[in-house]
Amino acid sequence: MPGTVSTLQDFPWEESVQAVKESLRFDSYAAFAEHLFNSLPQNSPQTRRRYTSLIGRWFFPDHQLSSLPARVWASYADENILRDVMRVCVLSQEPVIAGFIQQFILPAPPGTWLQTDTFRTYIEQTYGEFKHQSYERLIRTLCKLGFIAKVGQSWFTRTIPRPATAFLILLHQRFAPTPRIVPLDQILADPFWWQAGYRTPDEVRETLHDAVAAGLIARFVVVDHLEQVTTRYSLDEWLSQGLRL
Repeated sequence: MPGTVSTLQDFPWEESVQAVKESLRFDSYAAFAEHLFNSLPQNSPQTRRRYTSLIGRWFFPDHQLSSLPARVWASYADENILRDVMRVCVLSQEPVIAGFIQQFILPAPPGTWLQTDTFRTYIEQTYGEFKHQSYERLIRTLCKLGFIAKVGQSWFTRTIPRPATAFLILLHQRFAPTPRIVPLDQILADPFWWQAGYRTPDEVRETLHDAVAAGLIARFVVVDHLEQVTTRYSLDEWLSQGLRL
């Protein structure tokens, strides 16, 4: 995998969720980052420094407190929506994790048993050798993000509850910050929809039809053999009004 770093990073998921919530208390990213470093529960300063850097890279990429996850928490105070948005933020920055999902989880129906060798072989193919720490981190991250679950000693693919509101927020952020027409092909070409938790394009279509019925988007129709979405609200209106499906 081109550009792959030498090992998978650890995955401070719960710490990240808490950090995004706490970021609303601060007036500057520097003050927030200092608080984060000092308040993380890990004993090792090196670990706290690494986690502070990871949380910044994943959820505050411009070192601005007005990142999308922070805005979503400020607008909705809904942890499910926040986690759905944050899941996309992580996977857009972690191609090794995203690649496994695309290769092994999306094609498999929920409840499919994943052989242990699947994880091991993927790590070997990605890094050119088996790395036990990356192997463990891959499994742990997939589990925390909701893509797999352990039953007994076996791992199975699982369904993430439909992330409809997060999907629509992300659609507006990426393609329609102001009202416009967006081809469905353009939306589906971006991995954010399956990174959020959808498994098939038809699930996306179902959400879009539901959004039309709820008055959240103007139209979802076929024009000249092309499926098109016409949005109704701007991204700022979505967030300021706390719109949800």
